[in-house]
Amino acid sequence: MTTPQQRQIRDKTITASQWADMVQTGDWIYTGGPGSDPVATIDALCGKLGNSPGKVHDIELWTQCSTLCAPLLAKADPEAEYCLFHEYFFNGETRRWNDQCHSVDWGHWGWSAGMNYLYSRWARRKKDESAIDWAVVSVAPPENGLVNFSYGVANSMTAVRSARKTVVEIREDYAWCEPGRNMLLPIEDVDYFVEVDLSNPAYRWPEVNESATGITEADRAIARHILSIMGDGDCLQIGIGGIPLAVALNAKDAGLKHLGVHTEMGGEWMFTLIEAGCIDNSRKSLDPGRCTYNFMFPLNVDRYKQFLHHNSFFAGYDSFYTNNIATLSKNDHAIGINGFLAMDLYGQDACGLHAGRPVSGTGGQFQFIVGCAMAKGGRGVLAATSRDAKGRPRFVPNLPPGTIVDVPSQFVSWVATENGIVNLSGKSQAEKAHDIINVLAHPDDRESLERAAHEMHLLPRVFKLSTNRRYPDYWKDLRDYKHLYASEMWGWEYQDNLWSGK
Repeated sequence: MTTPQQRQIRDKTITASQWADMVQTGDWIYTGGPGSDPVATIDALCGKLGNSPGKVHDIELWTQCSTLCAPLLAKADPEAEYCLFHEYFFNGETRRWNDQCHSVDWGHWGWSAGMNYLYSRWARRKKDESAIDWAVVSVAPPENGLVNFSYGVANSMTAVRSARKTVVEIREDYAWCEPGRNMLLPIEDVDYFVEVDLSNPAYRWPEVNESATGITEADRAIARHILSIMGDGDCLQIGIGGIPLAVALNAKDAGLKHLGVHTEMGGEWMFTLIEAGCIDNSRKSLDPGRCTYNFMFPLNVDRYKQFLHHNSFFAGYDSFYTNNIATLSKNDHAIGINGFLAMDLYGQDACGLHAGRPVSGTGGQFQFIVGCAMAKGGRGVLAATSRDAKGRPRFVPNLPPGTIVDVPSQFVSWVATENGIVNLSGKSQAEKAHDIINVLAHPDDRESLERAAHEMHLLPRVFKLSTNRRYPDYWKDLRDYKHLYASEMWGWEYQDNLWSGK
């Protein structure tokens, strides 16, 4: 016998084609962000694009880090003749599409501040006056009258609250993930349900063995340098790729214990450390006992579901929480590890738009670099090889035209390459240039960088900086330090060479 909730879902269930028939010329659609990619609905919409009778055009679709629906639109409307694709974080699919046709609109922002700005633009007091016509997101099979955003909690609730109508695609391969915050939606708030036919290969997530990600010797060297400022009880945020996996494997091999997770993107690195007994979340100052995440790409659906389905060891939270600087500053011993594309001799970091080409996006980099640095014993780490895959220097005198700075010089702190790790926080421009050249840059690039630094008046013309810069040691001086700026205390006194609240 069916329950009232099951009957309600059944009565609201339509086909993807039926939804596409409701879309009108000029409609705006928002997909909720990474992990929430809709596919069946977007595939059906692709068949409706055009200028002839019965077709629709002037459609605008807004998303972040689309993995599944971007290839569908790239094939159906490569020149964006009928549907403009607004992408706020490029991945391989959208990067290839844009490189070929320059048809993708790119937005520079940052979760969660950028999400807040976008929501402020779209939000209306009355739902029928909302700026967005359709929110379309992927979910796990509903339970107990609730929709679960699963791997795509990210900005899904923001999409729903911004739109006149909400459509959810039910995916049987999605885990029912335990909430944190803004994970669950009553089925009463859903206008239409669409069931995804997972027998269609285009609708399935690509199967990737993340644990087999290629790790280079340079990745391992970077990981060893980062490990030198890691310890038991650290709370981790790391991304995807060779360097993050190398960090996880080094932490496992070093036998680090009582690690916690507060991350934007979860993935195989978490599972690896959990299986090794390194992560128990026991020392987290926020959400103890749980891995806090914002989104995941289920690149091995069986493994992700095995870990996350009805498992309260994990908790999904919206971007306004996981990527909030104020939240991060309260997470003792947080360490955020993020990659970058290029850095100049001023210490300015670029990770999204480089030399006029969108490569990825700023994502949560600024928030994690700054927020983690503001935490007690916290560290925001930028990590990359000193040269890119084509052998070009990452460290340059000046960032090239058409490059957007993601973390300004005054906020960049720890930086690691295969050559070493330094903390640039609080240093003068001469000290920063000196460390970038002599510690981080490729040895073969150092002579030209030093010459440029003199020409730019970054290094003293005659005076030679000593190697002893009277800089605090992380383990002796900074492990229990919290920035005054991030403290909520009203009175101060100086104790043991550190400011502490009284």
